[in-house]
Amino acid sequence: MTTSLKSWVRSGLLVAATLPGLLLFTDCRQREVCEDVVGPCLALRVTGPSAPGMYDELRTALQLDAAAPARTGSTTGDIQLPVTLRVVPPAGVLPSTVRSVQVAGLAGGTEVATAQTPAGFTWADDEHLTVTLELSPPGGGTDGGLPADLSGSPADLSGPPADLALPPPPSLKWAAEPNPSGKNELYHVWTGGGTQVLVVGSAGTALMRQPTGTWTAEATGTTSDLYGVFGIPGSSAWATGQNPGAWRRDGNSGKWLPDQGGLALAPQATLWAVTTGATAGELWAGSDEGKVWHRTGSPLGNGAWQSEQALPAGVTIYSIAYSDGAVFAVGQHGYAAVRKDTGSGARWQPAFQYPALAGTTMGHDDGLYGVFGFDRNTAVAVGSKGLLVRYATGAWQPAPQTLDPGGNEFNGVWGTAPGRIWAVGYQGLIVRVDGTTATTLRTDANQSLYGIYGRSDSDIYAVGSSLGGFSLILHGQP
Repeated sequence: MTTSLKSWVRSGLLVAATLPGLLLFTDCRQREVCEDVVGPCLALRVTGPSAPGMYDELRTALQLDAAAPARTGSTTGDIQLPVTLRVVPPAGVLPSTVRSVQVAGLAGGTEVATAQTPAGFTWADDEHLTVTLELSPPGGGTDGGLPADLSGSPADLSGPPADLALPPPPSLKWAAEPNPSGKNELYHVWTGGGTQVLVVGSAGTALMRQPTGTWTAEATGTTSDLYGVFGIPGSSAWATGQNPGAWRRDGNSGKWLPDQGGLALAPQATLWAVTTGATAGELWAGSDEGKVWHRTGSPLGNGAWQSEQALPAGVTIYSIAYSDGAVFAVGQHGYAAVRKDTGSGARWQPAFQYPALAGTTMGHDDGLYGVFGFDRNTAVAVGSKGLLVRYATGAWQPAPQTLDPGGNEFNGVWGTAPGRIWAVGYQGLIVRVDGTTATTLRTDANQSLYGIYGRSDSDIYAVGSSLGGFSLILHGQP
């Protein structure tokens, strides 16, 4: 196994997404659950008899027109009623085609209570609708879809949101693509518009994938290690790394130029990860000492950087993501934080720490090393000990999920929906997570994987290094 970029650091030397499936979210605050949704949304309040252990699953279905199939999925956890679900129909499904909404409470896989909207139920396109369904034993009748009283305290389910009607995951073949990088580890990958794919790595390496499928090296003007890359599809892209920290691939000329105005990094500091923000030219980058650097300015010129304190001082921020007005930052010692709304006056919310990642493994600090955001209230992160954590219903969920029983460390994560994600780690490990089910797709003891990104669930890139420190690009396709 090669020495990772993070292993020597730890020892003291180191856009809103379109979700393809119907989504269910539990709401854990006393607010209108659809208030931040653009387009149709159903606030579904489920009531009825409830006791600890009575339900371990709520199964919800939208019955569409007779010619279309029902869209069904579930939310699991220690469910106690009442609970309010936010239901967003899948792409291509109009609310006006929904003929009824059905809910079943299950225990051990057996239905113990059900409810259904009455005949004549309607849901207008683009409408925010509120409905209450009361669970009762099968055959015992249902509530008639009365207006919901949202003054109650819905349950906080710690499980991930259910993605309903996601198609079966494709089976991908992960093929190594030849590239000219030689003995340079590759740390991050980003896919833009069309055939645009950029990869960065050690010693100032930057690779661009051509429409023909071949890779070409680009001169970045630096020999600093580059750990993050992100950009605007069809326009400029940025790479970040060791001090002085940031370089821009000009959207007009294709040349790499320094982009470091106001970027006052300490001599040994690094920008470990970068993501674009709400406006063209806006960037967020994670660094040392718990700092996130914020760039503003033109995407075609040198920007202005300012720092913000996101995690406690002394904590390294290894990964950062932006989605729908929220910035997510994760790092050393299992810390995670979020900043809602990027306008003036917005602040980072108090950091959350995962106790399971507050210690050490084999002499180096544990942490979270990859994060990916789906919307302002939904994100996933991966890290040490084979763990995945989730930000759901607007809060960091306290119970991690083990993706690898062997405790392999995960370095990167990417997904097409909260219930369909991929994570990469050492020993060539790639894991796909469907809902709460983790499936190991491949391993290779001679490889280390650091980054993953894709265009769809059938077009994904993973990067890292192979035995001897040679650059590695894997392309996953059916």
